[in-house]
Amino acid sequence: MREAERVMPVPLEELYTSWQAINISDIETVFCLVGIPRSTVDAIIATLKQAGLEPDAMDIRPLALARVADERNAIVINAQQTGFDIVVMIGGIPELLRSLPFPADTTSPGDKVAEVKEELERTIAFYNSSHQGSEITASMAAFVSGELGDMLAQTLEHRVKPLPHLLSYTDSLNTSEYAANIGLALRQGGAGFSPAQVSLNVTPEVYLPKPFPLMQLVSWAFILLAAAVLILFGISTLQNYQETKRLQNQLNNIQTQITNRQGTQAEIKQLQTQIDEATKSGDTFKKPVDTAMAQRERINTEYSRITSLMPGILDINSIEYGKQIWTVKGIAPDQTIIVDYVRELRNSGQFQSVLISNMNEIAYNEWQFTLTLSAFKLIIKEGS
Repeated sequence: MREAERVMPVPLEELYTSWQAINISDIETVFCLVGIPRSTVDAIIATLKQAGLEPDAMDIRPLALARVADERNAIVINAQQTGFDIVVMIGGIPELLRSLPFPADTTSPGDKVAEVKEELERTIAFYNSSHQGSEITASMAAFVSGELGDMLAQTLEHRVKPLPHLLSYTDSLNTSEYAANIGLALRQGGAGFSPAQVSLNVTPEVYLPKPFPLMQLVSWAFILLAAAVLILFGISTLQNYQETKRLQNQLNNIQTQITNRQGTQAEIKQLQTQIDEATKSGDTFKKPVDTAMAQRERINTEYSRITSLMPGILDINSIEYGKQIWTVKGIAPDQTIIVDYVRELRNSGQFQSVLISNMNEIAYNEWQFTLTLSAFKLIIKEGS
């Protein structure tokens, strides 16, 4: 943001900014920064809302036009009746962008074509002046579109190529007039359609649809599950208590009979046997309850460790537990954050092992991962 404030010609408070990082090599990264006046965007969004529409993606025309080229090094020219756009793309990155209206005194198609050619020559000369040894030559592909595209293409010295058929549409569609629209559709279509590396969605974050609060839903689901488990344990404990109370009453009755009857030794021995069996039956319910309580405490501790060590910029989609195995699935902006999270879980000493069972990049700055955590085996010792 400090660099954006330095290079932008107007204060950042007046702009909606968007940016994209592009790795050129192992040691070089290029940042594509776009600033759009807030008043312009707010007016467009207000108009869409009046029509009952919500914006999903927004682009600036030169970047959309760059995506219709099927070569990494190309010139894209869009000549309409009211103005024109020129894009110089090198290595899949738009190096120069020009969007200009025609002067008021330029009315004939021939004058407009001459104006576009003059600005194209000026743009190429500007680029070549600072790129000695890698200048733009007539052999570089030129993609021409717009209402004046056919007339302009006949006058260019560059290697003019037709717009590639990158999407599914009928042959009757005049793609020359809808090049910018096709470029916007390619941005939504994902990677692989075009060599252009810039795929910015310049829709301000404040206007984007709010993501579904998955983590909140998972938390509530876990709370309800924990409540259900507690209720089951409560019912089981109450049943055990009632059974123990019943057995205790039997024991008291037997002891009363022994005291009152003062029977023979055989009768006393028989009554004592009944007492021992009743006591043993009562003890059998204690161990399952202790095991269940210890299991619940351990599960709560492990879940707390998984969520408390999670970085703030990492999203968890689901947390599952079964047979002493935790499965954690989520999304992170890069793989380093995932590895750091795994290291923190291992160093916590709460789990026997922590493994990354799956990690792949599903979109730019969006890594999907699956972690498998093995819990230590719970051992309940007699008398503990």
